[in-house]
Order: sequence, then structure tokens, then C-alpha cells
Amino acid sequence: MNDVCLLLEGTYPYVAGGVSTWVYELIRRLDDITFSIVYLGPHRLATRKLHYEIPDNVLDFRELYLFDYQLAREKTRRKKPGDVDRLLEFLMQVKRGRTELFGEAVRILGGKDERTISLHDLAYSREGWELVRKLYESENEQVSFVDYFWTWRFLFLPFFSLLRVELPPARIYHSISTGYAGALGSLAKLKTGRPLLLTEHGIYTRERKIEISKADWIYSKTAYEMKVTERADFFREWWIALFSFLSRLTYESADEIITLYEGNRRVQIEEGADPRKIGIIPNGIDFSFMSRLKKDSGRSRFGIGFVGRVVPIKDVKTFIKACRKICDELENVDIYIIGPTDEDETYYRDCLFLVEMEGLRDVIRFTGKVKMADFYPKLDVVVLTSVSEAQPIVILEALACGIPCVTTDVGACPELLRGRTSEDCELGAAGYVTPICDPDATAKAIIEILKNPGLRRKMAEAGRKRIEKFYQIDDMIADYQMLYNRHIEEVSAGAKAREDGTVSAGSGEGDAGWRG
Repeated sequence: MNDVCLLLEGTYPYVAGGVSTWVYELIRRLDDITFSIVYLGPHRLATRKLHYEIPDNVLDFRELYLFDYQLAREKTRRKKPGDVDRLLEFLMQVKRGRTELFGEAVRILGGKDERTISLHDLAYSREGWELVRKLYESENEQVSFVDYFWTWRFLFLPFFSLLRVELPPARIYHSISTGYAGALGSLAKLKTGRPLLLTEHGIYTRERKIEISKADWIYSKTAYEMKVTERADFFREWWIALFSFLSRLTYESADEIITLYEGNRRVQIEEGADPRKIGIIPNGIDFSFMSRLKKDSGRSRFGIGFVGRVVPIKDVKTFIKACRKICDELENVDIYIIGPTDEDETYYRDCLFLVEMEGLRDVIRFTGKVKMADFYPKLDVVVLTSVSEAQPIVILEALACGIPCVTTDVGACPELLRGRTSEDCELGAAGYVTPICDPDATAKAIIEILKNPGLRRKMAEAGRKRIEKFYQIDDMIADYQMLYNRHIEEVSAGAKAREDGTVSAGSGEGDAGWRG
């Protein structure tokens, strides 16, 4: 049995980026803790290139794929009276964000030797058909049953397949998001009684809402009717309801919830988290290393760097449009879009086309994934135009390097650039915050920084001091070491007490709120 089982959805080690880097550093630096990893992805056909090494203290690595579930016939236990009705009731409750029948759903669909209904039954049996029909009739919505039926399968068969998973044994389960990974954590909590920790960087439900609003793979009747409606269409709302349910389920199952900053904490409470469970551990970076990176000497041109995955949530298109305005004002600029381009190839092609349309082919360079330590010395300003962020590690690193930043008004970006507490604010601004989807404001802020060397120096100094004082990785790692040790000790004490016959089961909850 390992100490910690990390539940990771679409991140480390196959996806490069802030959360994946955070996971890697957590494991690598806590080398006295043994880890299991469960990686959760969409399907096995997705690109699976390792972007990070697997440290030696990871002793068990497993992969699960949401859409690789099997619908073969299988033996099940005899149904209890009302099992189908209970499952129907559970599905109705998912729409309303209620979680009390989750345990019943696990009993009916879950463990190999316990389930009374199989995925094959749900997909092909008359009972499965009747369940979907009754659910459809309960909606009282004017939508096609055929569209409803296939959307139901796409929504719930992957989710129900997770309830059948046998997770590796661990003293602690730690999910690095809500969503499907959080559902696995809730399953582990239900079946083992072990502590469940949740660390949420970006707020999963809010980010999925943004993606769903832009998704073209969800059937939308209104998309074909060419009319404005006052509400989101039915199927998008159904997806959002499922993700809201998964977040609420994870919040209720978790013993402790860790977030990055106070703004995230407030949103989690709005989404149903118990404020008594929530503690704040900010991200941290290796200030000692980053602050030693020296700017390339002798550069006669300004370096502008957008750092992030080329995906819609990062809104690279707004940055490209801003670059057109920058180049109209300044001639001596080199512009880099730094980050993986293979996660959403359609969006990447759109960005390439926009670069051509704006006449920027000779100015903007897409670098792909690179070592950022090689690129920070080339940059005079780092830019993020994301529509959603948490507490971006790239901003922490850039500020530690003495690079002013321009970011949208999302997540913790404003407090990273302006300060959080009065003491922090006294250090001064380390960049500019701009509205979302505003290329004019983005361009204006970048031009202002580049044209004023005194302002750049002042912002660089404020950024360095802020990171040195408040965002060191050693502090973050120490907090997680303490958190893990406390729960491991409680589990070990509980196991010893059960062996001695002094208690029957379980371990206590710890207090949240170490920092912040």
C-alpha cells in the first residue's frame, strides 16, 4: 500500500502545463512519500507522449480511459426490488445537483461481485430502454428522443464505467480536480473510508461551462434555428448539470479542500463546498533558480512572449489581434507563442490562419513546448489573455525573472501583479491587468511597458520581491508534507487501534486552512 494515490484528469504526465508541472514538482520533492497515480484520459487513441519523467517514488501508475468502456455481457447479482427505480431516481437527482443516492448507484453498478446492473444492461436491455424513456418523459422538454437517447449514453455510460474501477490501495486519496477524477476520489472514500484530499487549481465547473458554451460537438437545436434564446439549450445545460454534480459530490466527499487563493475559495463555497474544509496553499516556484536567469545581453529588439497551451480557454486569438496593433506602433519586436500546439489542432490551425490574415507571419513564432529557462532571457514582457486561470505558474516564474506581465482579469492574476495584502500591495505593480477578449487594452498595456524603461525596471523589481516573499516552492512543499504526514499518521493510528480492538473503523478529519 502506497502513501498517496493521486487522481489526475487530463494532466501529468501526458499534458504539459502549469498543473502538470505542479504535480511533477510535488512528487519529486516529496521523495519520502510513496505515490500511486491514476491517470484519467478520454480514450487510448489520444496522443500519449510523456512530457515529464516518472520519479522513483511513484510505485504504481495506471491509466483509465472514459470512452474505452466495454459493453460485453457479464454476470451480475440478482437485482433487488426497486434497483432500476433507484437508479432512475439517482439520474433525476444528478440534474438537481443532489448526491445522496451516489452510494446506491455504486452498489447497483459498481463492484465486480456486487453489481446488479451492467453497462450492457443499460445500453441494450429493455430495462435500460425503459429507464431512459422514463427519464426523457420526466424532463417535459420539446427535444428529440433520438438526440436525448444518444446524449444520455455519451454522458452517463463513461461516468457509470468509473464506478466499476478497482483503485490501487492507498493511505490517502488525493484528487487534483473535481470532475471525473473527483468522482474516482469519491468512490475511493465511499469504498475504503480513507481520507480524500482535493486540490483545485482552476474551478472545474466554471472552466467546463466555458468550454461547453463554445463546443461544437454538443448537439444544439438553436444552432440551426438562427435565433436568439434567453437560456442555454437543453443538451448544454445537461452537460453543465453533470459537471456541477461531480463538483458537489467531490466537495462533500473530501475531508479537506485545498485551493490557491481567496477568490477560488469563494467560488468553491458558491458551488457547494463547506467553508470549514477549505484551506489555502498558494503555488510556489524555485525563486533561487529563476531569479538567476539573466537577460540576453546586446538585444536590440523587444521580446514579447505569450506562454500557454494553444487552446481556446487561453484565447490565443486575442493575443494575435493585439500583436497587429503592437506592430503598427513598434517595429523592433520579436513575438513568441510558447507552448504545446497539439492539444487542439483545429484551434491551432485557426490561429495560424489568423496570423496570416493579420500579416504577422514574419513576426510571430510558434515555438511548441520548450524549456522556459531558455526563453525567459529573451523576453521583456510575458502575456496571458486567458478567459480562465487559477494561479498561473508561468506568471510566478516570469516575475521571479524580473519580467513584467500583462494578464487578463482572471483567477489570481490581479493579486499576483498588484498584491493581495496591504504589505504585498506596497511592493507595487508588476504589470497590467486587462479585460477578457480585449486586444486593444492588451496591446496598449504591452506598448506602455515596452516604451518606458523606467516603468519596466520598477515593475521588474516589484515582481521579484513579491515572489521571493510570498510564492516560494519550499513553502508550498512544506505545507503538503505536513498535510500528508498528518493524515498518514491518523490512518496508521486508526489501523493500529483496530488491530488492538479499541475502535471499529475510520480516521478523523483534520483542520483545513494552513495558510491564507
